[in-house]
Amino acid sequence: MFQKMNVLESAMNVAVLNAQVISNNIANASTPNFKASYVMAEVKDDPVRVTAKVVKDLSTFISNDGNNVDVNTQMALLSKNTIRYEVLTQLASMNFKRYTDVLKGV
Repeated sequence: MFQKMNVLESAMNVAVLNAQVISNNIANASTPNFKASYVMAEVKDDPVRVTAKVVKDLSTFISNDGNNVDVNTQMALLSKNTIRYEVLTQLASMNFKRYTDVLKGV
């Protein structure tokens, strides 16, 4: 019964980590030789949960100073991540309401 909540919680944690990584990328957009990082999410089966790892993008160069952060791309990624997090919180809220209704006998 609570497995869905565990999956939602781990997915929300990944979204929070993703927001932190993207914010760090944006904050360092003018730092010479800074390399953008990205969050790679993976769904594990037993128990079902979402895990994440942070990886650096070492393959691209956007500017002559070795920095590869494109602020427009990062802002788009942040917007997408924000929408994902909002959907996850709505799903968690709906699940909590269902559990509450079951406990109240509604």
